[in-house]
Amino acid sequence: MPKHSRLLRELRHEPVNGRSIFANPDILSSSQAASQSPSPHSTGAAHQRRAVRPVPAGILDQCTICMEEQLFSQAFALLESGLSAGFDTNAPACIPPPQHLALASTLAVHPSMTTRTDDPDKRIAADHAAKYLREVVAMVGVESTGLPEALQFGQSNNARTGRTKRAKTRRSDAVYESDENEDTSRLRSHYSERQSLGENAQDFWAVVGWAFNCSVKHKARWQRWRIWLELMLDVLQHDLAARVSQGMAHAKNNTFSKTLFAQYMSTVGAGRNNMRRLMRAVLADGSEKSIREFGEIWKNETKPPKKKEESRSAKRRKLDLDNDDYGDYLENDSEEDTAETRSARSRSVTASRRRRSRTPANPDTNTQDDDRDSGFEDATEADAIEQFGGMEAIQLRQRFLAIFTAFSRAAPTLFVDTEELFSIFTEFIRPLPLQIFQQFTLPTTAYLSADLQTSLNEMMSRPLLGTNATQGLIDQREFEASFATCTATNASLVDNAKVSLLSESMLRALWISGHLIGDLPQLKTLVDEGIQLRLNKTASDGRKKTGKKSYLDEEAKIVLDCSGQRMALLLQVIVG
Repeated sequence: MPKHSRLLRELRHEPVNGRSIFANPDILSSSQAASQSPSPHSTGAAHQRRAVRPVPAGILDQCTICMEEQLFSQAFALLESGLSAGFDTNAPACIPPPQHLALASTLAVHPSMTTRTDDPDKRIAADHAAKYLREVVAMVGVESTGLPEALQFGQSNNARTGRTKRAKTRRSDAVYESDENEDTSRLRSHYSERQSLGENAQDFWAVVGWAFNCSVKHKARWQRWRIWLELMLDVLQHDLAARVSQGMAHAKNNTFSKTLFAQYMSTVGAGRNNMRRLMRAVLADGSEKSIREFGEIWKNETKPPKKKEESRSAKRRKLDLDNDDYGDYLENDSEEDTAETRSARSRSVTASRRRRSRTPANPDTNTQDDDRDSGFEDATEADAIEQFGGMEAIQLRQRFLAIFTAFSRAAPTLFVDTEELFSIFTEFIRPLPLQIFQQFTLPTTAYLSADLQTSLNEMMSRPLLGTNATQGLIDQREFEASFATCTATNASLVDNAKVSLLSESMLRALWISGHLIGDLPQLKTLVDEGIQLRLNKTASDGRKKTGKKSYLDEEAKIVLDCSGQRMALLLQVIVG
């Protein structure tokens, strides 16, 4: 590539593969020109989608009646027929109003439909709801379906009816053509009102944090929340990819401010401290502190199904009208209709209550303290990944980081620029246990492009090495000068193992992107020297350690040795 071409890419803030984008502060200030490439999970999301039209009134009435009578599987069977009809001829897909989509979102995870019932029909209906939403996203997309209106928080599903009319004026391909559909599509179901997901969750990030807490503490609930998170990530990525395409021809900020992600960000607000709440949600670890901030969405959500004996004793309860005891007449075995839940109809009262109970007034932003308090760090078991929710949870956490990065590059003025974002990533990821740290810096499956992963790793290396930003792009020459022989600022086995992982990740990125083109024997010599220097530095720590610290050092020594062996083998193959 000619030198002037590479310089032009740099001035446009389009990072060269395998190299840091934070080489020049002047470039950083022009982050509005960030790359428009979607995340790996959104590949292909922006291709041509089917047009949409409303579900015919007669069929919609049948669906509504089925849902109100809790015949959910029959209702979604009708809706799926309207969605798939005409697929071969690319005819418009029939989409129901937002409140029907919102109900599907609630049913997919509601405890009374999943983990708090032994009724197979209810569990099948919950699976059917999730499947239908996935098909809507895959076949039609997001913007024209009413999903942005359906997937809101802080209000009941039926409150979306009024917004549908306003939303259609903003969409040239609006689903709904008449006010008649809006009036007749109102759902009378406690799953659309006081038991809806949108009614019970403070905001989207409260749900994310609780879901990841469940991945650690409540595995049964996690199986349902995992399905919901996968769906939401697909929605966010499809939505962002579509807006990226629109942003090519329209004012970018105006385009991206309408994304669902931007709407979810509006409930948090701008600033680094608010961004920390997002990171605490994405990295929720099941600790007491995390559960205090991101608690359960529905009361008694994690309880198992009621036993038959309990159900029979409940049926024998007598009426006592004088004391307002109606036995089980007003009870529903599938919900916890307490005074707190019923009062949820008054949003002005419950919103403040939830903020007080679920979010501390002054949440501690010291991530190192979070690390000390985290539940998975307290144990000395080898499987730290499982204690962080397992690989499925880690991959979903990675997808959230990828969305944060994609939005930052697409619309930095609406979020934070990429360097600020990666600085926040570093604040939270660097103190993580070594096995978890490795998943974000040297992942088995890439969640960021090679250049972005290199940029993130360069940022995370700064506090470990005691350095500032590198000089220029990270090419082979810069890698040899700043990273090949580097060691941590202390003799800690854990910190030096992290330095080794970061160096290995950068070396791999340079190799994959084809930028190892200089003096390769010299590079091999320097990398071998760095491997030995890190081993020597950790050997100089003569302090005797016992218990947990001894175990962590043993694990770190294994990681350090394996990382060095992988780098040596890679260069042996390259050099020959």
